[in-house]
Amino acid sequence: MRFTQILFAGLFISTGFIGLNAFTNKTKKHKQANDGKALFTTYCSSCHLLPDPASLTKQIWKLHVLPVMASRMGIIYPNYDPLRGLSPDEKLIVNKNNIIPTEPVLSDAEWHKLEQYVISNAPDTVIADPSRITRNAPLTQFTREDVQVDLQSPSLITGLKYNDQTKTLWIGNYFNTVFCWDYKAGVTKTIESKSPVVDFNFYKGDTYFTQIGKLYPTELSTGSYAKLDGQVGTPILNNLHRPVNTVMDDLDDDGVPEVVICNFGNKTGSLSLFKKQKTGKYTEEVLLPVAGAIKCFVQDMDGDGKKDIIAMFSQGDESVYIFYQKPGLKFKAKRVLRFPPNYGTTDMVLVDYNHDGLTDIVTVHGDNADYSNILKSYHGIRLNINQGNGVFTEKYFYPMYGGTRVVADDFDKDGDIDFAASAFFPDFGPLIDESFIYLENKGGVNYNFKSYILKSNVPLKSLTLEKADIDGDGDMDIIAGNFAQSPGSVPPQLDQKWKEAKYGLVIFLNQYIR
Repeated sequence: MRFTQILFAGLFISTGFIGLNAFTNKTKKHKQANDGKALFTTYCSSCHLLPDPASLTKQIWKLHVLPVMASRMGIIYPNYDPLRGLSPDEKLIVNKNNIIPTEPVLSDAEWHKLEQYVISNAPDTVIADPSRITRNAPLTQFTREDVQVDLQSPSLITGLKYNDQTKTLWIGNYFNTVFCWDYKAGVTKTIESKSPVVDFNFYKGDTYFTQIGKLYPTELSTGSYAKLDGQVGTPILNNLHRPVNTVMDDLDDDGVPEVVICNFGNKTGSLSLFKKQKTGKYTEEVLLPVAGAIKCFVQDMDGDGKKDIIAMFSQGDESVYIFYQKPGLKFKAKRVLRFPPNYGTTDMVLVDYNHDGLTDIVTVHGDNADYSNILKSYHGIRLNINQGNGVFTEKYFYPMYGGTRVVADDFDKDGDIDFAASAFFPDFGPLIDESFIYLENKGGVNYNFKSYILKSNVPLKSLTLEKADIDGDGDMDIIAGNFAQSPGSVPPQLDQKWKEAKYGLVIFLNQYIR
């Protein structure tokens, strides 16, 4: 069935009824608009935080978002296949999890009302904020150093993590290679991985790899978690669904570490806890069976002495949960932050920003790879201050198109927390150098930051961001890994520059003066 705009009929021909007819049509349209709003509010907020229809353009809603929304309600647009590109095995997984209902949740008439409400309240276009062009000062606190890691081209770095104990940087790439790198010595070790490594853990002298399996969306569980044995990564967990972030920690202090894995997945996924048994094998407990788990930390968040799990979800129902540990290594989940699905949540760091003894949460939003690749004013960095009792309030927002990663530290050593952030989906025009922004905390109670950018012939293009005293001079530097491919269209000249770049690492060396 073809879903088109609703046409209202029933006009009276007699000129004697023109006045009554106009009143009747106004009342009818008003009722249908209200019906559409009510349907949108009821059905769309049942899966995620309700987005504002004005947050996307009419065309984006029509061509990209509404067809996906409709499919999740069992309504299939003509010439749109929500399972397109999936293998038969993946389709079975989707069907088993009832991702696409076999029966429509709404009638055709109800869907039309919902659709009409959204489109009628969406703008035709979105205009970029011109004030951003002049808001940044030249960055002088850091100098950029481009470093070639290997001869593979183009550079596609998928994972970065610095080991503070060994003073080495671990690097994973799309070509299933892992490098151990030293600032002075360069590459000291090269290891072949089972699939692209996207995260590293260092626990009691051992190194662990999170191997994603398929880098691009899939319902197949081909990822793994491996321990480095000499020159080989030996999997200790297999059949993971696109794992992207892992924490190994002894959560209950019994001497045996647990493994918490963010199985990002695609349409399905999970945050899972793996417990090691006496046999040496691990058993899985799914803490939350939803897609999009992207980042997790282990930390006591309520002061009871037990280690809790803080996890971010970025696919569909974008949220941050705290899983409070209870006796018997059980967890009670509480959602503490939630964002609309078009925010494109990408990263999270924990920091006691205001030095009150409570852990605050910094979130970044800017994924533009899916259905709505336009500039979004609500993309950026959010500082969410801990009010106690699991309540967090957004106190500061820095708008940044396509924000992807963030690091927080006292980079200028003046006693307060500064931020540095990267954007994989920036404005590819006049704001391209906002692909890396440094926010200097100017102090005060009003969250006052000054922004800086570093203009470059080849702007930063990175999926990874790490902080470390990489050169050993006593201050914190920032490291990014070049990822030359783009999931969407980019200006050809930029695309050529990124693919021809002969470096893998971009290091921002801190020039802090003592």
